[in-house]
Amino acid sequence: MEQFEFSSMPTAIDVTLYKYNYIDNKLWAQIQNDTDFIELGNDSIMISASQLKYILDTYYQNSINRIKSVGSDFMHKEINTVFFLFQILLEMENLQYIKFTLNKDKKYTRLIEVDSVKMIQFSFKLLTATFRLYDLYEDTELPLVNKILEELDILEEGIPFARLNAKELYEDILFYLEEKDPEDLEAGIVTDILDILESKFEKEDPLILLITDY
Repeated sequence: MEQFEFSSMPTAIDVTLYKYNYIDNKLWAQIQNDTDFIELGNDSIMISASQLKYILDTYYQNSINRIKSVGSDFMHKEINTVFFLFQILLEMENLQYIKFTLNKDKKYTRLIEVDSVKMIQFSFKLLTATFRLYDLYEDTELPLVNKILEELDILEEGIPFARLNAKELYEDILFYLEEKDPEDLEAGIVTDILDILESKFEKEDPLILLITDY
């Protein structure tokens, strides 16, 4: 098995902006004024990753550089949505689109408490992802993985991609393994896919573009 980086998977995410937070509301206005956004309704819009980078570079480069130069561990009180988005663009190399949803609930907060310590938590929802099997498996392992996925009607023979939701992919493979002998090492090769899905998509069900190689 290859070393697998989850950060290479996301292609579209959903980020909540808070209307009553100064930075969030300012960012929402700048996105609407300076990008060719797609309006999705219900206070939701979508822009490309390159458009978000333009907004951050144009309006927030100084504040981002200030945190980078000192380090986020020392300036944790300065960390805000802008720096969170900057980190996302930096780490998610294949990210293409960001959906922004404006929350108008005055009671909404990012403040959480862990072991009696209060902290700010930024999060996002994964909408779509690309799962490249050749990033997870060695070339010698892929033929067996492909064969199993074909048996499950997840892949069609000779076609190196399929689209399905993460939950469906997980449940199909889980059912397959439950029907097999636990000592069946060949069947067990697909447990690596379950491990990725279980650790990253436990509470989400993004649309997965599954890609393999023949």
